Amino acid sequence: MNTLKSQILNCAYLFPIIFCLSCGSEKPSITDDEPTQKDGFQSFKLDLKEDKIRFVDLIESLKITRLEETEESLLRYVDRVMFHEDKMVFPGNQGAFYIYSNNGEFLSKFNRKGQGPEEYSRLTDVWLEDGILNVHSTGKSVTRYDLAGNFIDRDRMTEQAVHAYPYEGGYLLDMNLSYTLDSLKYSLVTLDEEMKLDKTFLPFDKYPGFRFSLPSNSLFELGDVLFYLREMGNTVYKVTADTIAPYILYDFGDDWYFKPGVEIKGDFSEEQRRKKQAWFVLNHLGTDYIYLYTTLGPRMDYSFFIDREDKKSVSIESRTSTNERLDVIGIGWDGDEFLFTLRSTQFIDLVDQLDKEQYSFTEGSSLEEIESSENPVLLRMKVKDF
Repeated sequence: MNTLKSQILNCAYLFPIIFCLSCGSEKPSITDDEPTQKDGFQSFKLDLKEDKIRFVDLIESLKITRLEETEESLLRYVDRVMFHEDKMVFPGNQGAFYIYSNNGEFLSKFNRKGQGPEEYSRLTDVWLEDGILNVHSTGKSVTRYDLAGNFIDRDRMTEQAVHAYPYEGGYLLDMNLSYTLDSLKYSLVTLDEEMKLDKTFLPFDKYPGFRFSLPSNSLFELGDVLFYLREMGNTVYKVTADTIAPYILYDFGDDWYFKPGVEIKGDFSEEQRRKKQAWFVLNHLGTDYIYLYTTLGPRMDYSFFIDREDKKSVSIESRTSTNERLDVIGIGWDGDEFLFTLRSTQFIDLVDQLDKEQYSFTEGSSLEEIESSENPVLLRMKVKDF
């Protein structure tokens, strides 16, 4: 089963191999575990031991969009979607991009993966700016295309960043606690319009000699505001023109591995699994709600919905009616609607447990078509008050 969650589990158990590539810990004054109080700062207490509520019981309503399956558009899974006008863009299998209508009709696809001067070596990070697709390949470049796959131009990177995002005409780079080319030790740096090193943020003391990267971008936007969540951290930072400030703390208490004073070492995964503590989070930050995911190992997945207004959270039982792991692949929030995808077989199980008044289909989608498709289903969920 090739999902984002299974990728993370695989990463967790391949640390001895991955860590020989190259990461560090921040200075105690600005660690993820001890953020300073700022205007708008929020801290959410999360309990891995609290009773869970079934995912289906948290659904107030569901909007369902089938993703048309053709010989050219067989999708294994969908963990990212970008919207432009009346189109949806999905990064997909083997470096391909799939273009769909907002109603889920397949329109076209292209694949420019390769080693040529107008190609990308891998899809590390992708984003849309005014209908232009930007592809960041780790440590190499940001390459731009139109939605027909035509090459536009390229920015060659001068730093070996794990993740990148546009920032003030240049880029904000997540160095993942590794050195810059000038041997500077900062978690975040910026490149100006000429791709020269400009600003530096979040200094760290020690480089432990390895680098690890999760599939999702550690840099992300909500509205016009840019945020950063370090790969092995539990603090979301807010990025402004000249500062990086703690914005959200996900407080797991004693269930968090990287407490103050705990070093990031290449063999930490063995101790983490023994202690059964969380060491990373994936978050989908919305204006009103947050969807949070972490895992301690096989059959030890934890996900939460958090209400940002009253700071209440609910632990989700992500299982089907037959006790199979429910592979909710979170994408993000559109207002108060949580966007995610499910395998078609799991979707059928889920919708069978809902009242007909709770769900609706977009134009062109139907239950019969989804049942006969191998493509995942795109869902928009309103969360029931918890």
